[in-house]
Amino acid sequence: MTVITLIMGVIGILLFMFIACSFKRLLLDNESGFLHLLMSLMFICWLPIPFAIYIKMKEYDFLMIGTIFGVLSLLLFIFTMLLQAGHLSYSAKVQGTDKILWENRDEWMLNGLLGGLVELTAGFLKGIWAIFLTICFKLNEQTIFFMIGIVYCILTLFYLNMLFNSSINKKPKFLKYLKLNTVVMNLENVVWFAVLLIWLVK
Repeated sequence: MTVITLIMGVIGILLFMFIACSFKRLLLDNESGFLHLLMSLMFICWLPIPFAIYIKMKEYDFLMIGTIFGVLSLLLFIFTMLLQAGHLSYSAKVQGTDKILWENRDEWMLNGLLGGLVELTAGFLKGIWAIFLTICFKLNEQTIFFMIGIVYCILTLFYLNMLFNSSINKKPKFLKYLKLNTVVMNLENVVWFAVLLIWLVK
């Protein structure tokens, strides 16, 4: 299982690199739907990673709970990316009928129904999984992975803050300062799964 997980994980990272290199071109060609489809395939490639890690550290029974959060996080990413891909592809094909109307619908779908809260929730769930893994790294005396895990535990607080920030209308001032932009969120995702792939081959 580890070998297959590694192969799929590397494919996911290669997909991310392709997305990063062709991002602007795809947007200029109005291929946002295809872009989100690629992102969903990227997360699908990473789906076996939580299971593979649990199998290698199954002496820690509590990690099963963390694994559930990790899998649920990936499923949310896959689900929302696929729905966004479907909407954006359809929108691009019919935009000629009323471009402003469909651009408003795109904004509503990406930042309202299928974007914001769903992706932030997925990031928060991934953070909970990271907390469980960080505990396991500490128990195994894997200092480097433990330190990386600590960073991701801190990022979990950012995701939680952004969840509150997105759902509360009258925001406390302190909530406005703990934010992650989309680029950082995408980078921390790929770095996290790359680190876990390295852990699997150590």
